[in-house]
Amino acid sequence: MGKGTVQKHFLIVLLSVVGVIAPLQSPGSHAGTVAFYDTKGLEHCKFVAELAVTEAEHARGLMHRVSLAHNGGMLFIFDNEEVRYFWMRNTVIPLDMIFIDSQKRVVNIHRGAKPMDETAISSRFPAKYVLEISAGLVSQCGISSGMKVRFDNLSR
Repeated sequence: MGKGTVQKHFLIVLLSVVGVIAPLQSPGSHAGTVAFYDTKGLEHCKFVAELAVTEAEHARGLMHRVSLAHNGGMLFIFDNEEVRYFWMRNTVIPLDMIFIDSQKRVVNIHRGAKPMDETAISSRFPAKYVLEISAGLVSQCGISSGMKVRFDNLSR
């Protein structure tokens, strides 16, 4: 390896250690699938979602990530159903947020959350789950309020 390559690898390792670059996440024991269905039962889209279950995971979310797989996302799972508030502190990826109630129905959608914006984003209605995906995918997939959601292989 040349001097420039060694320096680049050292910088990547250093940034990863200090948390500037999030570690590469691969779906595994902390992931599942989230599928959206229309009123006729036709699947519109399916995402492989990392799970955020603990308070620490809720607080960290997708902060400091520089990319998200096209069909990837993060599913926040809460113990109860209530109006949820999110923000984009330290989040550099523009996101769509899908708020889902305990009946697994989409109750609200926030499109195009702006990176690094600390303005509160509200679910407006009680939600037990929140799925964050790359901005633009809600429209691309035709996801809308009232759609049913199915969770598969949620394991932790």
